[in-house]
Amino acid sequence: MEKKYLNHRILLAGILIFTAVISGCAKNNNLRLYKDNEEVRVALGHKVGKITVTSPSGMKLTTQNGSMTLQKSDTIFIEFDNSEFKMYLNRDKRIIVKSLPIYFTPLNAGLFSFNGMIYRGSLMLKKDADELLLPINRLSIEDYLKGVVPAEIGKLDKKKIEASKAQAVAARTYAFAHLNRHSDMGYDLECTVQDQVYRGYLLEDSITNRAIDETRGIVALYKNVPIDAKYHSTCGGYTSDNENEWVGSPAPYLRGGFDGEGCFFKRVYCSKSKHYKWAYEYNKKDFYDMVSKNYSSLKKVSVEAVSVYVSKKDKYKRVIELTIKDKSGKKYSVKGLDIRKLFTFEEHLGGMLKSRYFEIKEDGGKIVVNGGGFGHGVGMCQYGAMEMAASGKNYKQILTHYYKGIQLKRVY
Repeated sequence: MEKKYLNHRILLAGILIFTAVISGCAKNNNLRLYKDNEEVRVALGHKVGKITVTSPSGMKLTTQNGSMTLQKSDTIFIEFDNSEFKMYLNRDKRIIVKSLPIYFTPLNAGLFSFNGMIYRGSLMLKKDADELLLPINRLSIEDYLKGVVPAEIGKLDKKKIEASKAQAVAARTYAFAHLNRHSDMGYDLECTVQDQVYRGYLLEDSITNRAIDETRGIVALYKNVPIDAKYHSTCGGYTSDNENEWVGSPAPYLRGGFDGEGCFFKRVYCSKSKHYKWAYEYNKKDFYDMVSKNYSSLKKVSVEAVSVYVSKKDKYKRVIELTIKDKSGKKYSVKGLDIRKLFTFEEHLGGMLKSRYFEIKEDGGKIVVNGGGFGHGVGMCQYGAMEMAASGKNYKQILTHYYKGIQLKRVY
């Protein structure tokens, strides 16, 4: 009897010690516990009026009225117009739905098709703020990455698989860091460059999926917290500090620097990118008309520019301030992302200038903009990562090169 009580006391003491250890960790450890099948909710579009849903494995349709099983030959057609929701099975059978949300779950963990695109996971439909349909893809983060990594960095060959691994870790980390970002609307991430480009199942390939599987659960941490893992196409030779691109505090792990190796003969990692160096030439009048129009649109003031010049660069040669002078001599300062928005190039990302790594020169009656890189220049340079991988660097070396002072940890 005494031995039994003694065992109980030992067990109780062990529990108390374990609880104290966990409590102590909780005070100094901001890394929450992640599940092996951690779910992410991705918005597949906004203000959607018409939807077609099907599944090659069949699916379960769940509404407020109950559920029904749909065969693999069945197709659901949905229209939402003037606040009237209409849903049909194979176009000829009306399904009455009193309220949203509704859910489509493929049978046997299969795939589903939404408006011609194929996805893993399940689909939820709800109303958005404009009383139109908001389609949300719910799936595990690991399956989500299979539609993100090739969309963001491309389908790479085996020689560059370490770059795909680096992209997988960066994208996984970004997803964890931004879970619940749009929780007020019932989802986590957009499927566009606003968060990460996500294209679903059809973009998957074996090498990319292998890269994701071999880094399963690995995230980049700074002081035990998933980092805001920014990345971009091409830095042009120098990455940038985050506060020079967006309003906010400096992130210790998002520090800029030379993206290459060597001292006397320097080798820039992203030099093989078609965006490494570029130039645009304008008629002077057209250039100032463009700047005047874009600045007036950005700041809601009327400006007639007669001069534009770089007034400040950071230590990495990226422009952090432009000055516009109007015909009266008044000067206007342009900073941050507005610098890129001041120039309109319809063929490029968002109609903006490719990057802030540029200079402006007058040549007679022309204005020449010479620059390098593509994207914001913060965090990982994707073309740089590809070249590092091709030259023998592994994904850990790539990630610690671009994100300063991080730790890589498998969280599940």
